[in-house]
Amino acid sequence: MINPRTLMMSTSIALIGAVLSGSVLAAAKPDEAAWIVPSHIQMAPFMMPVAGRRTAPVTLYLKARSKKFVGNICNYVPRMRSAILEVMTREPVPVKRRKLILDGVSRRLLNPMNAVIRDNSFGKKQIAKIYIVVGARKMGGGTVSRLPFASINGCQSIRRAEAARIKKEAAKNEQ
Repeated sequence: MINPRTLMMSTSIALIGAVLSGSVLAAAKPDEAAWIVPSHIQMAPFMMPVAGRRTAPVTLYLKARSKKFVGNICNYVPRMRSAILEVMTREPVPVKRRKLILDGVSRRLLNPMNAVIRDNSFGKKQIAKIYIVVGARKMGGGTVSRLPFASINGCQSIRRAEAARIKKEAAKNEQ
């Protein structure tokens, strides 16, 4: 008779091996030249004011109206963070039974955040929607990749990929 513990360990080792071999193959496929500009930007997590003179960690995802606005939105993230804090300091996020009540918070933030960008972009609204997730989320991957808006990236990786793409195009043009 086979020990159930041994069977479980051998099965889990086989599964881990299969997952790792698949992820190694998947990691080798993407080409940086074929990088697609995401339509959603993940802001770095920060502490948002909540009722009772406290703060709570939140992560914001910004949906751009068009992919061409993503780079411009990234340029104004520091100003948008201060606009968020200004709005939320006036009227903090309500808390009920130790849970944040986020209903209407994204609508309150949308106009001030668009105003920051609009002042410098000829009056165009560039952010279509704001998604707020409670807690500090890592950039990309994990739970975030399973959300409905899965083509997400942080501004640093967007800038890095854009610079690499421009560098490759410049190298091709020189030849």
